[in-house]
Amino acid sequence: MNKKILIATLLLTAWSLPAQTVQAGETPSARPFAKTVPALTGAPPEGFTIGRGSIAYNGSVDGSIYKVDLRSGEGEVLVPAEPGFDIFTQCYKLGMRVDRRSNYLFVAGCLGGNAYVFDAETGDEIMNYELAPAFSTVINDLAITREAVYFTDFTQPFLYRLPLAGNGRLPPESAVMALPLSGDFVADDPTCCAGNGIVATPDGETLIVGNSNNAQIYKVDPATGHADRIDVNPPLVGFIDGIVLRQGKLYVLTPSGDGSGGDWVQVVALDKDMLTGTVVQVITDPDMDGVASGAFFGNSLYVNNARYTTFPEADTEYWLTRLDVGSGGSRKE
Repeated sequence: MNKKILIATLLLTAWSLPAQTVQAGETPSARPFAKTVPALTGAPPEGFTIGRGSIAYNGSVDGSIYKVDLRSGEGEVLVPAEPGFDIFTQCYKLGMRVDRRSNYLFVAGCLGGNAYVFDAETGDEIMNYELAPAFSTVINDLAITREAVYFTDFTQPFLYRLPLAGNGRLPPESAVMALPLSGDFVADDPTCCAGNGIVATPDGETLIVGNSNNAQIYKVDPATGHADRIDVNPPLVGFIDGIVLRQGKLYVLTPSGDGSGGDWVQVVALDKDMLTGTVVQVITDPDMDGVASGAFFGNSLYVNNARYTTFPEADTEYWLTRLDVGSGGSRKE
C-alpha cells in the first residue's frame, strides 16, 4: 500500500479549497462559553470528543492529544506528539471517544492498525489493542456502547469490535473481533470502502456508519455486520467525515460542503425505522475550517477544525468551534 497516497486521501482531501477566517461571537443563552476555543498550535487535528464536565479532547495525526476546558479555554498536552512526525508518511491518531463510566479515552490508531486506551484524566496509556496489522489499513473512527467499542476501517469493509464488561472494564487483547460489513455498504461502492464516521443508538442495538467514497450512510446490525442504506432526501453531498447523533437527528460533518466553498453540517432527521431520513437543515458558520469531528455539550455542537486548506506548520493555529444548533445557524436550500 502507498502510504503517501493514503495519508493524502485522509488529510489533504480539501486543500484546493479556500481557507476560512476566524470570527468570535456568542449567544445570550451560552455567555460563559466562547464561540471559539483555542486548540494546540502546530498539531493538525482529526479526532475530537467531550468527556466529563466541560472537558474536551482534541487529537492530532501527530500523536498528540490536547485536553481543554470548554468553559475557561485553559488546556494542556495530555499525550505528547510522536517524535519526528512527518505528515506525508505518518498518521498516529484519528477518531476518539470517552467512556464516562471508566473515564477511559478510546482512540483509533490510523496507520498503526490499532486502538489506544488512555486514562482521560492523567493521559496514562492503559491498553494498546491490535485490530489489524500495522500499515495494512486505516483505523478511522469509533462509537462506544454499553457492551462494546466499534471502530471503522477506511480502506476495507470491516468494523472491529472490542467488547466491554460491566462498568466499561477492558477485555484482554484476544477479545478483539473483526466484523465484515455486508449488504448495501459493499454493494454500493465498487472501490469499497471508505468507512468513516460512526455512531450508535442509545440502546446500542444499531450502528450508523458513513462511507466517504459515495456520501452514503448505512444502518448496521452490530451483531452481523449487515448494512442497509439509509435513503436520505435530498441526498447527502460531499466528503462525509464525522457523524454525531442526538435525539433522532444525525449531524453529518462535511468539510468543504458541496465544494462551492465553506463547510457544512448536514442535519438528517431519521424516520423511526432508521432506513429513511430527511435533510432538515444545513448549518454553515464562518468559524468552521475543515470540520473533522464533533460532539455535543448541552445544546451546543462543538466541532474541531483540521484546516485542510492550510498546510500544517509548527506555528499553524487550530481551534474548536461552538455551534448553537438551537438557533439553527445558517441554512442553504
